[in-house]
Amino acid sequence: MLKSVLAQGLALAGANAIARRINRGGVTVLMYHGVMEDGFDLAEGDWLQVRASEFRSQMQHLDRHYRVVPLERAWEGKDDGRPPVALTFDDGYANNFRVAFPILREFGFPATVFLVTGAVGTRRLFWFDRLQMALRGRVALAELKRIKEDVKANAHPDSIDDAVDALLRGYPDAGTISEDAVEAYRPLNREEIGEMAASGLVRFGSHTHRHEILPRLSQAEAERTLLQSLEILNTLPGYGGYFCFPNGGWTPEHIPLCRRLGFEGAVLTRPGVWKNPADRFTIPRFGIGRGADAATFAATVSGILFRIQQALGR
Repeated sequence: MLKSVLAQGLALAGANAIARRINRGGVTVLMYHGVMEDGFDLAEGDWLQVRASEFRSQMQHLDRHYRVVPLERAWEGKDDGRPPVALTFDDGYANNFRVAFPILREFGFPATVFLVTGAVGTRRLFWFDRLQMALRGRVALAELKRIKEDVKANAHPDSIDDAVDALLRGYPDAGTISEDAVEAYRPLNREEIGEMAASGLVRFGSHTHRHEILPRLSQAEAERTLLQSLEILNTLPGYGGYFCFPNGGWTPEHIPLCRRLGFEGAVLTRPGVWKNPADRFTIPRFGIGRGADAATFAATVSGILFRIQQALGR
């Protein structure tokens, strides 16, 4: 609520327009995950899943004030007075195809989707979505967040699904995940990836093979998951050459690894504007989640909200 009030005040003061002029010399990269139909109630409380109406409104704002560019060519093109913005989607949800892609195509906006390649073509939900669906309404949102963080911190990627299975057995009233939920949250399949790539608008990148958080792996394990991911990406259309660190987790040792394996760049979850084209392997992004009102989105993408939060120490 306070963020929304602050964002509305910034809009009235003309701060967004000033920030857009300041950021014309850089590239703003936005981080999305999924986009759900408005009426899908199971996604309520899930920050990762933006409502379709929110997403459309956000694209309208970008169409008015920004130049939406492909991540892979973000520094190319003629400066027409509007700051450049690149759109990215993490994880590779099928709702990127079903809900977001028609809106992107309507506006002619390019985007990059980072695939968890081991999930492509399966109907098995990511572990964090399984917890979301099974425990939603049975535990408070704060408790659900704590449970997810505990699993992330304590379970090795090799056994994380088993850990979730064991955890859910401790909740006898945990809900059965409906087929509607599976369809809403499942990963993309090859046919959907092919259609998106054929449009010329959507490129695909790596998000590891199993959504492993790299600092929790040995260097050999990190290399293995990237190689597995690349092996599959090279069988798919539309590979764009970029990598996305799951949960933004990385160490300095991962940068030369990404370079050696042939990636052209990598994105983080750290907020900020990409100001130097030479810094291609630590690209910052502003996260956009469910429930962001128009003023908050405008202040986020302009960068002014982040600057104010930095100044306030938040």
